[in-house]
Formats: sequence, structure tokens, C-alpha cells
Amino acid sequence: MTDAEPGSELSTKLSRLSEIAKQNPTLKFISLAHLLNKECLVQSYRELNSQAAVGIDRVRYNEYGKCLEKNIEKLIERLKSGEYKAVDIRRVWIPKPDGGQRPLGILALEDKIVQRGVVRILSAIYEQDFLDSSYGFRANRNGHGALKAIELSIMKGGVNYLLDVDIKGYFDHINHGMLMSMLGERIADRTILRLIGKWLKVGVLEEGNRTCNELGVPQGAVISPLLSNIYLHHVLDLWIRDEVAKQLIGNVYLIRFADDLVIGCKNQQDAQKVWNMLQTRLEKFGLELSQEKSRLIEFGQIAYMRSKRVGKKLATFNFLGFTHYMAQDRKDGLKLGRKTIGKRMRRTLVALNDKLRNLRNMLPFKKLYKHLCRILKGYYNYFGFAGNFATLKKFEYTVERMWFKWLNRRSQKRSFDWSGFKALRKQFPLPKPRILKSYRWIYDKQGCESV
Repeated sequence: MTDAEPGSELSTKLSRLSEIAKQNPTLKFISLAHLLNKECLVQSYRELNSQAAVGIDRVRYNEYGKCLEKNIEKLIERLKSGEYKAVDIRRVWIPKPDGGQRPLGILALEDKIVQRGVVRILSAIYEQDFLDSSYGFRANRNGHGALKAIELSIMKGGVNYLLDVDIKGYFDHINHGMLMSMLGERIADRTILRLIGKWLKVGVLEEGNRTCNELGVPQGAVISPLLSNIYLHHVLDLWIRDEVAKQLIGNVYLIRFADDLVIGCKNQQDAQKVWNMLQTRLEKFGLELSQEKSRLIEFGQIAYMRSKRVGKKLATFNFLGFTHYMAQDRKDGLKLGRKTIGKRMRRTLVALNDKLRNLRNMLPFKKLYKHLCRILKGYYNYFGFAGNFATLKKFEYTVERMWFKWLNRRSQKRSFDWSGFKALRKQFPLPKPRILKSYRWIYDKQGCESV
């Protein structure tokens, strides 16, 4: 979520809202809908992706923006009068990292605008409630923060057992009634609650068939990440802090990025206790632990030394695109190593190959070049961790040859040979992989605290 413009009236009101929420952690907010004003919704429109696919309303971003203020004023009138209705969602399917497919909901433009406005308002409150163990879809928090927390919990916190947790079909199984009850603990504004109820119950159109889901939040909806965070905040975060931690001998570490999470414990007894309680806890809220993908593993510094003495290979685990493993560093100490998940990298390369093939004749060379550079910079910025350089070089090698192949197929006539391509690269160089996060980076700032 993007904050309101600094110094604006909306920014001042949201800051005040955050202060009240922080000072009064049990307060229910009665009057919030008035914040869905013209300033809020105009800014929400401007934050949307102008190139995003259109919903079933067929309203395009630029067309709506030609009469933006007039359109927003009419939208506000419908919100105030109760005439606003959520438009059915268009569903498409996109590939998942594990090789399956994920449903993606494409919303009508005005639904996106209003949802972003509500997200901004509710985030001002819930950012004061959310715990430090949560990293996904939050302001000033990201996947790198979660990776740092994992490393600190293992290298400084003494974690030696990990629960690698996968919640089966999480977004599709969120219980609407329970979610609304959780929201009701903080939000008493009926207009806001009715809007959320409409978005949860909205119809889904797929290949001409319309369905209404009684469970789940639409993946792709602007408000879904926040709602999913609120749900797991109650289901897991508060439960582990307020109930589980008190029953354990040692510390427990929860690191959660949306529904992707790991739980670390110092000893096997604690880890087994959490594992035994976890399935029952999830079932209470309509969720299920994936037995195929979830496991309790021995992992950490002591675990590594023990496995080395007996000649066994220590288990690894995957989290946020990386395979994590224990290894010795150059000074014979221990380190947490990470490298890009092999399957993830191969799927990224396949997707990039398809994109270059499809765009090679649609975009002028310079635009295609800039587009590829943006993709590579984003990839290297995320995966540029110490220990992962060899994998990044393999990625670079494959992309370079892919680039050569598709540039040569922009016309029926071969454009150039390899020597000509090398000359072109000097004039239009692709970004190079580099390590942005060294092992020292992990200890530069405040450490990870147990729950």
C-alpha cells in the first residue's frame, strides 16, 4: 500500500488514525467511511497499474481518467446512497511456482479504486496491531526482511528445529464469517463492513459460468492481501505469541510472509509440541495443513555439526524463492547459505523466453531492451544474496543466449552473428548479476526477536 501524499489533509487524518489505534489497541472504530472522499479515491486511482487487464466492466484506466474528477464524484455519490454494487470478477489462471495453476481475479476498475481506498484506511489501524513476525504485503516490510529474520533466528537465536509450514489452498478457504468477526473486533463502521462483505460474496465469471464463493478471498483483488493478513494475524500470530510461547521451554520464532511461513524452536520437544497443536489450530478456522509439503526438520548450527559427525546430510528447506542450507564459511565457522530454487529459476527462464518471443515484433528494439533490463534488475536485486552468485551467472548465461536468439528472429533475415551480437551488447549492455546482500548485511540492523 502507498501512503497518502505527505502533508495532505488525508495524510494528516490517517496519521491521527494510526496514533489513536496505537494508543487504544482494543478500540472499535465507528466512523471511517467519510475518509473515502474525493482526495482518497483520486489518489487510489493514480496508484493503480495503468496497464492492468480490464475487468468485465471493460472500463480502461486511461478512458476513466479523462473525466477523473467527475467519475470519482459520481462514485462517491453511489457509495453514500448505497447504490454502489461490486461487479463480478473475471477469473483467469496463472502458473504457480510449484508447477500448478493459481486462480487470479480481475476486478472492475471502480472496485479496484474503492478497495485501495479501504485498504489505505484499514492499514492505518492494523499496522499498529500486526506483529513483527509478519512481513508480507505491509508498508516498509518485504521478503528480504523475512529472510534476514530467518538467518538471525538460526545464527543468533539458536534455532535447531524448523516447522516448514504450507497451508493448503489458504486464500480459497478463509471463512467469511470468522473473518468478519475478526474485523468486528476493530471495525464497527457498518459502511466499511458492508463493502467488505460485498467483495467477499461477489460473483466470479469463468468461461461464461458464474459462481459465488462461500469461502475464500479473491486472489488478485486489491483488498485480499490485507484481509488474508488479518485472518492469519488472529489464527497464528497472536496464538503463537499469547498461548503457544507460554507452554514452551525455549523461545519460538515465527517468520511469516502472507501464508508462507516457518516456525523455529531451539529444542525438539518444543518443536514437536508446536507441530502437534498446529493442525488442530488451523482446523478450528477452516484451514488445513498440507501433509505433503509441511514437515518438521532438524536444522541449525548444532544440527549441522551433529549430522557432520555421523556422516549424514542435513535437510534443506525452501522459503521465498530460496533453498536454505547450512554450510561452513571460509573461516571454518558456520553460515546459513541460500540459492535460488532450481525449479523456480527454470520456470522464470521459460516465462521470460515466452515473453521475448511474443514481444520481439510488437515492440521497437529500444523499448524491448529497456523492458528486459527492468526484468533483470528486479531479478538480480531480489536474488543477489551472498552464496548465490554462481546460480545468478547461470541465469545470466541463459538469458544472454535467449536474447541473441530472439533478436535474430525479429525478421526472416538473420540480423547478425555472434560477433555482431557482442558489439551490440557493448552499446546496449544487459544488467549484470551482483551481490547486494552480503553475510555482514544480516547483522547490520536490529536482530530478530522471539515471539
